[in-house]
Amino acid sequence: MKKLIGNSILIYQTITIIILLSSIVKIVFSKPESIKISFTKYSKNSLRITWNSIDFIEGPSILYSTELFEPDNFASLNSIISSTAETIYYDTKGFHSLTYTGLIEDLSQSMIYFYCVGDKFTNQWSQVYNFTSRSDINNNNNNNNNNNNSNNETTNGSGGGSGGDGDGGGSDVDNQVIPFTTSWFGDMGYIDGDSLNSDWYTINNLKSISNQLSFVTHVGDIAYADYSEDSKYYGNETIWNNFLSSINEITSTLPYMTTPGNHDSFGDEFSVYSKTWQMPTEHHSNHWYSFDYNGVHFISISSEDTYIPHSDQHSWIENDLKQYRKLNPNGWLIMYSHRPFYCNAKFGWCNDDDNDEKSSKRLYIDSLEYLLYKYNVDLFISGHCHAYEISKPVYQNQVMGTYQDPKATVHCVIGTGGNKGGQIEEWYDPKPWTNGLKSSLNGYALLNIINSTTLNWKFIANINNSLIDEFYLNKGQF
Repeated sequence: MKKLIGNSILIYQTITIIILLSSIVKIVFSKPESIKISFTKYSKNSLRITWNSIDFIEGPSILYSTELFEPDNFASLNSIISSTAETIYYDTKGFHSLTYTGLIEDLSQSMIYFYCVGDKFTNQWSQVYNFTSRSDINNNNNNNNNNNNSNNETTNGSGGGSGGDGDGGGSDVDNQVIPFTTSWFGDMGYIDGDSLNSDWYTINNLKSISNQLSFVTHVGDIAYADYSEDSKYYGNETIWNNFLSSINEITSTLPYMTTPGNHDSFGDEFSVYSKTWQMPTEHHSNHWYSFDYNGVHFISISSEDTYIPHSDQHSWIENDLKQYRKLNPNGWLIMYSHRPFYCNAKFGWCNDDDNDEKSSKRLYIDSLEYLLYKYNVDLFISGHCHAYEISKPVYQNQVMGTYQDPKATVHCVIGTGGNKGGQIEEWYDPKPWTNGLKSSLNGYALLNIINSTTLNWKFIANINNSLIDEFYLNKGQF
């Protein structure tokens, strides 16, 4: 009898240990990572939440509320809304994580929201994060025309919602300019440690001012996961994921908008990029999009896809510009991409004597620059060159007006996020359109929209988080 009891106790203990170990393994393997916020193509009162996991999540979900909550008790709380997310599988060699993405909808104006992501079936959740909803939401005029886009479920009868009209040049355009500040940088990458070329300084400086920012924009060359010889073609998932983890404190609290760079293509395509960064594109295979924010229209174009006249992207760009200008002929219009039209750093893309680069850049300029002039694009922001420089208002290499009375687009290069390649420290002889400071320091830009007639641009160096360049630009008509 004693032996039987002893064996029963041993079996019970063994089962208990197995259950506990299984629970621990599930917690570790299902832990959500790289939580990212982005704008949607549906309406201003919605945001997209995307995250990664190294293991399959059976019931991917987002919980959110205007009240701080404990996710373990979400089923018993009326104030929590549950939104179902979809699972996206990587199809690039060497990438094994899974991406999950869903919508937070029916947001109210200028409210703090708390949210977490995880598995509603196993009740395993991330920590609770928060964000502040945008100030240009019109809660008296929420659109409800895209119910097919909504996966939202309502917990105990509360909340719920749907998408609305797209923000990009559609009927949701709002002409009222509400002041706001955004941050811009490109060519960041991941470097372990805190060397001067590391992304560590940029990230920490951005964290220190995150409460002043409405969103962040990374103009290409995200993680440099293709930089080593063995990762040049297919990329390196470890470096990619390390970078995503390093910026999680920013991406989980602010919309983080991106455009692809030449170092974001693995296996000759952008599958990893587009599945990781769920931008408000019209189709999953596209890498161009637009959105409105507080009365300003932003257009992201892809310098890494086909952009020649009559291509899908070119047709979309001109249509978006035309539709926006038809509805708002005097509004701010800001465009961004990875590669610049104008740059003067000693770098292949900027070298007019390099035949290969010259032909590629000439095609880029001839295909697209006339659209900036035709539709009165005020500012063009780019990276690619690991340096900081700005232009005077310029079209076809001719200076057109001044910052006080611009008659063409002003171009800003901000490839200064910090990366393994280091910064460019030499410059070609000045062109007529070059202007102001040229810097090889790492840092980031702040774009301040002051009102409907004036914006402010600042370059902040990572060293001491210090202002080293600034200009004001009046709204031009050309």
